[in-house]
Amino acid sequence: MAITVLVRTAGSNNVRLTFDGTQRVVIGRGAGSDVRLPDPTVSHRHATLQAQGADFVVVDEGSTNGTFVGGVRIAPRTSRVLRSGDMMRVGKLWLELRVEPGAVVTRDLAVLTRDLALALVSQELEALGEDLTMKVRVVEGKDQGVVLPLEPGRSFVVGRASHCDLALSDQDTSREHIRLAVADGAVSVQDLGAKNGTWMGEARAPADRAVPWRPTVMIKIGRTVLALEEPISDALARIENAPDRPLSPELAPEPPGPPPPPPSVPAPGAIASSPSAAPAAAVAPSKKPPARGPRWSASDRLVMAAAVGLLVLSLAGLVWLLRG
Repeated sequence: MAITVLVRTAGSNNVRLTFDGTQRVVIGRGAGSDVRLPDPTVSHRHATLQAQGADFVVVDEGSTNGTFVGGVRIAPRTSRVLRSGDMMRVGKLWLELRVEPGAVVTRDLAVLTRDLALALVSQELEALGEDLTMKVRVVEGKDQGVVLPLEPGRSFVVGRASHCDLALSDQDTSREHIRLAVADGAVSVQDLGAKNGTWMGEARAPADRAVPWRPTVMIKIGRTVLALEEPISDALARIENAPDRPLSPELAPEPPGPPPPPPSVPAPGAIASSPSAAPAAAVAPSKKPPARGPRWSASDRLVMAAAVGLLVLSLAGLVWLLRG
């Protein structure tokens, strides 16, 4: 039996992380978490998921802002049995949990977990209008302060030649000293047979292959020192090292609603139901009920009879007078 943690990111992009029942799954802000959620309202080790008999349970690990299943908070250091489809909140982030017998366990979990963390940070930075472009900055040397923006999917040559993407005035660098490549959000560096070599920290870079370049490592070519700036990675590091941020109950988000149903597609040959497409229905003429005379009550009939009798007597008296 396996359990899947579904994390909803911006738009319709959801990240699925599936674990088998033999491991304890750590949810938190720390880099060592299995579900890595870079948000200050999430504690470094917030909660854990684990199998208990035929069930899965969640345990709050003494988090600052608590662990909620639906709208119910779990007491610290206690567990609660989970059901497939439960919504769980850690800090201000909601997760959907699915118990899926026979589901395929996620491979390359560490890579996917880091990608999830970077995606969540990128989402927040984009909302703030931050520039997410990776850059190479000259931090030491004659060209100090010069910046080279790195576009995804491209390679860049750094050296003394004027045609280089980053042309240096340092005479101790080779004409084409190193090549930088950007792919899948990572940067690699390749020494191009430079006379004075390429130094990554205290180690000399190999000349026969490209190696990853991490932001924490400086590159030295000649008398020039280069630094890699990754806004997303830098923000991720700051968030992970920050203290927990308390979340007041009134600011806690409501659970996300279900995704909208797909639009219905009419069957071939069916008549569209929209007002603009549907033909106007014929309106049958209304039938008027047959006209009926006034309806008289018994008292009305007596009054009418008395009036008629009085009229007859009056006419008879008039005739008698005329004859006399």
